[in-house]
Amino acid sequence: MKLKINCDVCDARRINESNYRGYEEILIKADTMIVDDRSRQVMSMLPFTIEADSLRSESLISSGKEIQRVNGIYDITPETQVSAGTILTVNGFLKLAPGSLDTLNLYEKIEVNGIIMCPQSISGRLPMQKISLNGLTKVYPDDYVILDNKYKLDKYFPLRAQENTGYFALSSIYDMDCETDFDKLSEKNVNLQTSKIYLRKSHLEKTLPLINIEAEIVEIPDSCRIVDMDDICLDDSLIASMGNDLYVIGDLMIKKESLPALEKLKFLSVDGTVRLDKCCAKKYNELNVSCKNVIIMEGLVISDKATFSLDSETLKNHPEGVVVEDCAVVTIADDIPTEYIRDRLKIRNCAKVNCADQHKPVISEVSTDVAFIGPFSVMGVSGSIFGRSNKNSSKSDVEISHITAEYFEL
Repeated sequence: MKLKINCDVCDARRINESNYRGYEEILIKADTMIVDDRSRQVMSMLPFTIEADSLRSESLISSGKEIQRVNGIYDITPETQVSAGTILTVNGFLKLAPGSLDTLNLYEKIEVNGIIMCPQSISGRLPMQKISLNGLTKVYPDDYVILDNKYKLDKYFPLRAQENTGYFALSSIYDMDCETDFDKLSEKNVNLQTSKIYLRKSHLEKTLPLINIEAEIVEIPDSCRIVDMDDICLDDSLIASMGNDLYVIGDLMIKKESLPALEKLKFLSVDGTVRLDKCCAKKYNELNVSCKNVIIMEGLVISDKATFSLDSETLKNHPEGVVVEDCAVVTIADDIPTEYIRDRLKIRNCAKVNCADQHKPVISEVSTDVAFIGPFSVMGVSGSIFGRSNKNSSKSDVEISHITAEYFEL
C-alpha cells in the first residue's frame, strides 16, 4: 500500500509511527514541511519521500508558549485576550478589527492558510515578519461596518442603516427586494463596498453611485427571486416558495422528475452550472436560459451516495444509460457484460470503484475523476486511511491512497 499526500503545509510534529507502518511508500508533496527533532527520528525509520519547497524545524513545545489552532473563522480585536508569545495557526479566515495592532503584536507567530481580512490602517503594516500567509489579503476601510460575506440586502436595510456609514461585504451583495428604497440610502449617505453585487434593473441608476468602482455588477430582472442555496434541485416546492422567475446563484440540478416544475417556469438564469436530464432539454431550451455551463445527463442518474452497488439488471433495464456521480464507493457486479458497461455506464467524481480485474480497463474508459479503480480490498474509502493492506495482495497491484488538503497534520 502506498500513501500520497499533496498539501500546502504538512505538519509532522505529532506523527505517530504506528499509523504509518503498513505503508510500503509514503510520498509527501508540500510547499512547507514542519518538523521537529522527534518527528525527524520517527520519519527516518519509515519509507517517507518528501518533496517540499521549504523545510521548517519548529519545536511543538516552545518554552511554555501557548499554541492555538483554528479551523474556520478567527477574530482578532482590541479586546481579544491573548498571552504574549502565543503561536496561532488559522486554516480558514482571519479577521483583524480596526485598532487591533497592539493585540496582533502580542503573537509571536501567526500562520494563515486562507484569507486575512484587515482594515486599511493595518494593511499598510503588512507583510509582517511574524505573519505567514498562504492565501489572499482582503482590505476594507477602517470606518466601515462588516456585513456577512454574502449579504442579502432586503427592503429593511435602508431603514436600519446608519447615516454617513459605509458597509463592507467580502464576497457579494444581493439586491433581494424590488421595494428596497435606495433613495433613502442615498439620502443617508450610505456607501457599499464588495467584490460583486447583484442588482435589479430598476435599481441600477440609483445604486451605482453608492458602490465601490471595483465591484463587479451583475444585472438581474426585477421580476426574479434570487435563490442562493447549496445543492439546489428544481422541483415544485422550490417554485411554490420562490415563484416561477428565478435567478439561481450557484449550480442547479434539473432531474427527470423536475419536468413539471420546469414547465411552470417563465424565466431562469443560473450563475453557475446546470446539470440537465436529457428528457428536459427541449423545455429547457425554450426558456433561453443564461448559465455558465450545461451538462446533459442521460438515463438513470445516481448521485450523492456513500456506497452504491450496480448490478446487471439495472443496466439492462436502462438502455438509455446510467450515470453514477459524486459517490464515495461504487461496487460493480462481476457478472455485468463488458458491452453493457462500455455502452450504457458513465462514472464521474467518485472516490473508489470496486470491480473485478477483467472490468478495470472498460471501467477506466467510462470513468472521469475517479481516484481508484480495481478489486475490493480491506482498505476502503469509508474506513481508516491508515488501514493496513491485505498481506496476500500482489506487489504488482499496490493500492494507493490519496490525500489532498491545504493543511495536513501527520
